Amino acid sequence: MTVEELEVEKRKLVEQLGVYMEKEDQLAPVAARILATLILTCKEGTTFDQLVTDLEASKSTVSAHLNTLTSNGMIDYITRPGDRKRYFIITPNRLLQFIEEKLAKWETDKAVHKKLIDYKTNVNEVYKDQPEKQCELKFHYNFLTFLDEAIEVFSKLKVNLNEKNQ
Repeated sequence: MTVEELEVEKRKLVEQLGVYMEKEDQLAPVAARILATLILTCKEGTTFDQLVTDLEASKSTVSAHLNTLTSNGMIDYITRPGDRKRYFIITPNRLLQFIEEKLAKWETDKAVHKKLIDYKTNVNEVYKDQPEKQCELKFHYNFLTFLDEAIEVFSKLKVNLNEKNQ
């Protein structure tokens, strides 16, 4: 693959990943594409001017989203000796932050579904002679199993990443 082909592929991936992050992370379109660009740029980082050019966005729009992403802890920047430019990168511990956010969300989801199970179990007991008024519990139990397994896997990944970063 040539450098030119790699750049074409990168532009396509920035768009695909950007659309995904808009929906999944509820980010503004340009913010999502900034993150996508930085994910694909890896350790090298990307300058403000490169982002403006690559994303075909105004300087004020890129600047506003860089400030928001930086203040949210999603991105950071590095400098290089003899170069006044800032090179934006994904925050080094962003994957760990993401894992911690997911784990917290899943723990909340578990608590909610446990309350739903308790309530629906009570409904089923009260209406034990009226099947049409009873609640289905299978989904909630399956979802709790999924959450327990996901939490276990993500917890192991977090430990592995912490060990790698030390």
